This record gives sequence, C-alpha cells and structure tokens, in this order.
Amino acid sequence: PLKDQPKGGRPPYPIETMVRIVVLKRLYGLSDEQMEFQLLDRMSFKRFCGLEHSRTVPDRTTIWLFENRIGAAGAQALFEAVKRQIERKGYIARGGQIVDATLVRAPRQHLSREEREIVEQRAMPRGWSPAKRRQKDLDATWTKKHGKSYYG
Repeated sequence: PLKDQPKGGRPPYPIETMVRIVVLKRLYGLSDEQMEFQLLDRMSFKRFCGLEHSRTVPDRTTIWLFENRIGAAGAQALFEAVKRQIERKGYIARGGQIVDATLVRAPRQHLSREEREIVEQRAMPRGWSPAKRRQKDLDATWTKKHGKSYYG
C-alpha cells in the first residue's frame, strides 16, 4: 500500500491508473519510454488509463518504478486476473501492434523492361554492379495518400 507523502513531492498516481498503464504496455509490447510517448500522443490510451482530464501523464521512470515495485510475480498475478475478467466477458485478449505508416519517399527507379521483369521475380539483373544494387530500392512501390501519388 502507498503511504501519503508527508510534505512536498508530487502525489502518486492512482494504483488503478498505473495497473492500466502496465496492461497497455505489456499488451502492445512497449518500452517505458514508448509508453510515456503513447500516453502523450494517443487520446485512446489516456482515456483507457483515466488520464483524459489530467495535465500530466506518468513519465518513464514512474512507470518503471511501479513495475519494479509490483515485481514479476505481482505482474504475472495481475495479468492472470485481467485475463480471467476478459474471458468472463467473452472476449479474447490479443497483443496489439502499433505500426508507423509514415510514407518514406524513394528515388524513382529507371529500369528497362527486361530489368523490371527480373526484379519482379525477386532476382537481380546479371550486369548490375554491387554499387548499383545498393542504389536500387526494390521494395518501393507507388501508393496514394489524400489523392496524391507517392513512390516509396
């Protein structure tokens, strides 16, 4: 149990908030730094953790200290309890992924028809030097974002 701080210092975040942060952190496989960033960046994370009206979010050190305080056995017990509650409601908890979908531009490829056919078969044209191979981004494709075409 947390004791009230005698004088000074920031009051601790509620235990329920910290438990929810740890659940999200483990569910998405985030580091303490990434969790802090996501709490600052994502309203859905703030809402889930009860921080939507808060001016501050727990920093990485606070998250790390809380996890260390509950320990590995405490974290395991916590996740077993959360899993039971989720299953009781008829849901299945699966780990999520946060994907950075930023478009990264690549130089347009100037390939001959024969070279393009070889590259589409996931092979390298025979006459390409190692330096030329390093300059070609073979995974780049055309896509559209907001009606504008990008190659990358």
